[in-house]
Amino acid sequence: MRWSVFAVLAWVFLGVELGLRDALRLGPTLVAPSFLFTLAAFVALSAPPIATLWTCLALGLLTDLTWAVELRTGGTATIVGPYALGYLLAGQLIVSMRALMIRWNPLTLGFLAGVGSCVAQITVVGLCTLRAAFGAPIVWTASDQLAQRLGASVYTGVVAVLVGFVLMPLAPVLGLPTPQQRRFGRR
Repeated sequence: MRWSVFAVLAWVFLGVELGLRDALRLGPTLVAPSFLFTLAAFVALSAPPIATLWTCLALGLLTDLTWAVELRTGGTATIVGPYALGYLLAGQLIVSMRALMIRWNPLTLGFLAGVGSCVAQITVVGLCTLRAAFGAPIVWTASDQLAQRLGASVYTGVVAVLVGFVLMPLAPVLGLPTPQQRRFGRR
């Protein structure tokens, strides 16, 4: 995997996510697609397992740093960790499931992005609920957060199908393995 190309692509996807999050949001809810997770799912679909886990950890950390949680005392705070761990668990799930999938199909990317995002969001809700239970001054309602975040996971899966048409041709540029084009014999 070419890490310099990945860093540029992650920077572009971070800009797209921050720029389009409010425009693609469904009403006053948290339901909005995650372009960073779509990139994480795409890398997890083809990259070696260790590169996948480092990629998911880095993209989860980026998501943590751009996510602010409301405090009871007013204002917001950045909590580092929930998304990083959630993306890491989701990346491991996708690595485990990718042998069962047709890798070079945008529908596969959409399905795995949706399922992986569900795992990541459940992890975030679980960790933040534990944090709130042990006295952290955050405004947090677990059932409300879980319902909206699972809706965002479905939305991420739908958007990942469309983004897959852009990402699939970029696989050789990223240094990811591509499907064999030969039918009989060698090239």
